[in-house]
Amino acid sequence: MQSIPKQPGVLGIDVGTSGMKMAFYDFEGNEILSTREEYPTYHPYPGWIEQSPEDWWNAVIHGLDTFWKRNLNPQQIVAIGLSGQMENCLLLDQSGNPLHRVLLYSDSRATGEADLISRRIGKKRIQQIFGNRIDHATTVAKLLWIKRHHPEWYHLAKTVVSGAKDFIIFRFTNQYVTDPTNASTTGSMNILSRQWEKAIIEDIGLSSSLFPPIVPATEQVGVVSQDASMQTGITAGCPVFCGLGDAGASQLGSGVVGSDRSHCYLGTTGWVATVKSEYSIPQSEGLFVLSGPDLYQYLYIAPLLNAGRAYDWILRVIIGEKKRKYHEMEHLLSAIPYGSNGLFFLPYLVGERCPYRDSNATGVFFGLTDQTTDLDMIRATLEGVAFGVRQALEITMDPTKIKEMVVTGGGSQSKVWSQIIADVCGCKVTVPTGSSIGPCFGAALCALVGMKIKRGFSDIEPLWTQGRQFYPHEKNREIYKNLFQFYAKLYPTLKPLFKKKKIGDGR
Repeated sequence: MQSIPKQPGVLGIDVGTSGMKMAFYDFEGNEILSTREEYPTYHPYPGWIEQSPEDWWNAVIHGLDTFWKRNLNPQQIVAIGLSGQMENCLLLDQSGNPLHRVLLYSDSRATGEADLISRRIGKKRIQQIFGNRIDHATTVAKLLWIKRHHPEWYHLAKTVVSGAKDFIIFRFTNQYVTDPTNASTTGSMNILSRQWEKAIIEDIGLSSSLFPPIVPATEQVGVVSQDASMQTGITAGCPVFCGLGDAGASQLGSGVVGSDRSHCYLGTTGWVATVKSEYSIPQSEGLFVLSGPDLYQYLYIAPLLNAGRAYDWILRVIIGEKKRKYHEMEHLLSAIPYGSNGLFFLPYLVGERCPYRDSNATGVFFGLTDQTTDLDMIRATLEGVAFGVRQALEITMDPTKIKEMVVTGGGSQSKVWSQIIADVCGCKVTVPTGSSIGPCFGAALCALVGMKIKRGFSDIEPLWTQGRQFYPHEKNREIYKNLFQFYAKLYPTLKPLFKKKKIGDGR
């Protein structure tokens, strides 16, 4: 049995898409204990993507039970901070019971409602007020879909939940709240005032009373109730802090709190994000802007639908069930010349959101010859994603002003990939040590700052400087500079073909 230090600490909980992670941290931000619980996703119809909020809550209960079995004392948890997936839609009734399964951010059923809202308000006005476009992922579009297709749910509703962590907050405290980062994705919050645009909400036929109060990420929103204590084992009266949506928590947890650093996340999907102190309307169709955890701070996020997804795909296609050891694959890929012997890969396996928003786009290998090897194809895939990271970086900030890119997520564990990104982007890449860095850590930081254990988010910076560093090699940087210019021409050249027909769809 693992020996757990007996000092107090804070609990960070991240309710992600594939599962829930929780971790217990000491007051210096060191991870003492962590666990993960997965839950299913439901696809009742094409384009419908749902989860059960009860599965989220049960994952929290099971995760805490694991902690108790590993000898963590409930009294050691002095505060809780939360994070979770955003752009969801869930209605709760007067008693706080879910009226249906959660419509996830990736659910596409509300495309028609999004178009209707955009026409009624006007796309330009939407961006000026909300900072982001309204599409099928946006909470307000899903809410309108529910009202039109399930009025019985809508008329029984007390509140709408857009962030997964907000449901967990309610289960812990019986309080309805959300934070500015999460509210930024709903298509309902003024990006500058950080208040709901009630007149616009009412104008599109929805009730503004459904939207919960917006409070700062570091604000205590309540305490663990007696009932929640009975279910989870956490001491009743333990303070619960609002926290923030997963994109903001990941940014915070990676230590990117200044404008000279950028954060790149390489999970199944990914993003490139930076912090700015002033708001400006996004000029790229693939760029999102969210209110940050600090007042007058904004997160500019360029999302990538194809990151680790592309790497997993090419390994599955090339290697199949023959699993090579990770270190062996790394060694083999490092021997392939930069540029993968003239092979390029456009990694749009499921369409893309940035730098181009195009659901019709597909993956493309360009430059295949009878000399192309399987390793060329694998390395070209990594380089293709890295070129996409470079494009995302260019629309979030001036690449010449970046001092460091912090790379997290499963893809960051590849030394070859991290070095490619450093060479392609022309900046130092830092991969933080350990699993403590990320949205779960960002959630815990909100609690540490809220409890005034830490003065501010930058007070824990030494943790963020720990890790592996990758510096761009000048020769490789020049090679990739030329290759990137060619890569950037691929999508614009192929766009008419993507638009005309999808390959193999019979049209």
